[in-house]
Amino acid sequence: MISPGSARSVFCLFLVGFLAGAGPCLAGDLAAEAKAWYAQHTAVFDQVSRLSRAGDVAVANRILVDLADMDGGPVAAFAVANTLYGADPAASYRLHLRAAQALRGDPAAALEMAKEQHRRGEYAGAIVNYRRFLDAGGSPQYSALLADCLVRTGQLAAAVQAWDQANHAENHPAIDSAICQVYGPLAPGQRRGELIAKIRDGDFAKLNDLILLDLNFDADWWTTAVFKEGLDPDLKLAAGLLGLGNPRYQELALYAQLAREEEKKPDVIRRALTSAGLIIGADAALPASSQVARALCELAVHARVVTPAELWTSHQAGLRARVAAEDHEALHLLSWLAAATRNSELTELDRLGWEEWNDPTFAHSYVIDLYREKKITSPDDSQLLAAMAASRDDAALNQLRLALAGEATVTQAMLTSAIKAEYRKLSVGSGRRDASTLNGLFYELGKRL
Repeated sequence: MISPGSARSVFCLFLVGFLAGAGPCLAGDLAAEAKAWYAQHTAVFDQVSRLSRAGDVAVANRILVDLADMDGGPVAAFAVANTLYGADPAASYRLHLRAAQALRGDPAAALEMAKEQHRRGEYAGAIVNYRRFLDAGGSPQYSALLADCLVRTGQLAAAVQAWDQANHAENHPAIDSAICQVYGPLAPGQRRGELIAKIRDGDFAKLNDLILLDLNFDADWWTTAVFKEGLDPDLKLAAGLLGLGNPRYQELALYAQLAREEEKKPDVIRRALTSAGLIIGADAALPASSQVARALCELAVHARVVTPAELWTSHQAGLRARVAAEDHEALHLLSWLAAATRNSELTELDRLGWEEWNDPTFAHSYVIDLYREKKITSPDDSQLLAAMAASRDDAALNQLRLALAGEATVTQAMLTSAIKAEYRKLSVGSGRRDASTLNGLFYELGKRL
């Protein structure tokens, strides 16, 4: 019903410089001035890169902000703001504002300010700046971002027109990238630094998050890789804090050992898990951390070392004991296994997570379970609406509501809600997250205006 017939460069992993992240947005004299300014300060950017690799991102960010403030000019503000866009939103907003005010009328400065305002929900100001950029002949994919702001300010006809001007048929990869620039996560180097800071302050539980991030360093919604340069130092940090003989460290190190290999060889994984007495085998245990347990289980299943059904049989009792102790990660693992095996207990597990633990991450699954069981048949079902209220940006729940409404009774309000949710994190379309569903939603909205 809702179908009509390169992502933004990651803000370099360690603040390597604005040229990689913002080059496509620069134009004319500002581009030349910004590149010249950057060239004059390469020593500072090299220092910042070293600090960031060591996990001292707060210090690195501060050096760049101080550099821009000391210079005081709009070009310095623009260059540093572009560098910090994916790392320090507060600083990048302030510096982009300074540049936009000083370079009023410059389309590149207007575009960067528009994205800053867009991220903050300052849609009226973003609309002005997107139009300033587009009216100057700027890249049409940014008209898709203008369309989002227009939807969120109730200007639906103008939003459909802006979406059409983005020309999804010709520019869909660039549109996907533009949307990720606004709604994508902070740069992984920034998140790594924040985790290291918390660990150094005594929150050793964040070691799991740190190593898992190193193994899944996500440049954007589409690209992940193992951050080899940070993984070994971070494992060394974990060993120093937990101790080499600590079972939690050993289990985390085992996962890192297996996950970092580009080729996941089943026999290697099987031997390693069997030797450690984990996951597979008659008397195998689960890692003490349910977060690490899920990571290892998923790795073993994807490598076809074991099936979800076998894991369910072996570990459901142990996981239920953890769930009884309100281990949320254990419930996520148990629900994942139940879903993978089409187990009839999935609905009750999701209900526990949502209704009793008030965890909105289970709201989506629970409502989908009820829909599959034909217990939700109306777009105004109270449980569906409650789940949507808890997870307003859940695209799948919005899509479900549209499907339940049907072509004849879909409303503008339903479509605009679905469009807003879709922008937050694009649904999987042609084998990857893309704006194809969003394109269909705008098509349906346009038919009803």
